[in-house]
Order: sequence, then C-alpha cells, then structure tokens
Amino acid sequence: MTENGKNEETLKSYWAKDIAELLDISTSNLRRWSIDLENEGYSFYRDEHHRRAYLEKDIMPLKKLKEFLANNMSKNDAIKAVVSMFPSDNNGVITIPVNDDEVRLSKLELQEIVQEAVREAIEEEREAMFKAFEHKINDNLERRDRLLTQHLQASLEERRLEIAAAAEAQQFTKRWWEFWK
Repeated sequence: MTENGKNEETLKSYWAKDIAELLDISTSNLRRWSIDLENEGYSFYRDEHHRRAYLEKDIMPLKKLKEFLANNMSKNDAIKAVVSMFPSDNNGVITIPVNDDEVRLSKLELQEIVQEAVREAIEEEREAMFKAFEHKINDNLERRDRLLTQHLQASLEERRLEIAAAAEAQQFTKRWWEFWK
C-alpha cells in the first residue's frame, strides 16, 4: 500500500531505442513526439535520472500517432487526437523495475563497443611496440657510442704514444749531435 492507500503496481518499462525499433522510427522522432504529447498533457513515467520510461500503455498511443501522421493528419491535430483518445491516469503510483545487472544493447551498439575496444587494444599494442622499438634503438645507440668512445680513446692513446716516441727520438737525435760537437 502507498501513502494514498492504493496498491503499487509494477509494470515493464522500455527504453526509447526499443520503442523506436518497435515503431520503426528514429529515436529522435520518438523523442519529439514524446515532447509534443507531454506538452498537450500526456505523461510518460521517468526514472530517477529523469529519463523517459515507456510503458506498455504508451505503445498504443504512439502507434496511433504514427498511423495518424501516415494518413496525412497534421502533427498538431494528431497529437491532440491521441491525447484525447488516451488520457493520462496520474492517480496510481507505478514502480518501474530496474535491473542494474542487465544491460540492453542493440547489435549496432555492441559492434561499436567491440570496435572501440579493438581500436584501444591495437593502440595500446602499437604504443608498446613503439616503446620497445625506441628502447632497442636507444640501447643500440648507447652501445655504438660506447664502442666509438673506446676506439677514439684507444686512437688518442696511440697518437699520444707516437708523439711521445717522436719527441723522445728528437731529444735523442739532438743529444747525439751534441755528443760529437
């Protein structure tokens, strides 16, 4: 029992994409129709996040609206006709079942999610490969630099020894001449 003394009623609810699919219309058309119906006094139930939840009772008025529009009735007249045919009953309290464990996705949405996950995995793998390649290049450059430095040091040492030997030979040559003088 609720505060006003009536029994709570639990009804199955549908999301906009489900109803749009059922009616074979776009979700944006459904949203516009819903806004127009609400502006004329028809009420849709909303969840805790203020999203419209379409109930079984909302399917027939939406089908009728689609039928009226398909028969070239003006949108304003069609909306007014539907509201008069299906007056809203705001007296009852309705609890919309929410199942957080169940996620409803269309095939296209699932494909998009999978494609995005694959793109992210490929990007991560590519980044890892680039980092590994960069690391390998840096290691090779460091090894090359060490070898080059060692060869330069060896070459400089060899050159110092040659210069020292030449200087010593020059001193010895000078002394030899001096020896005979």
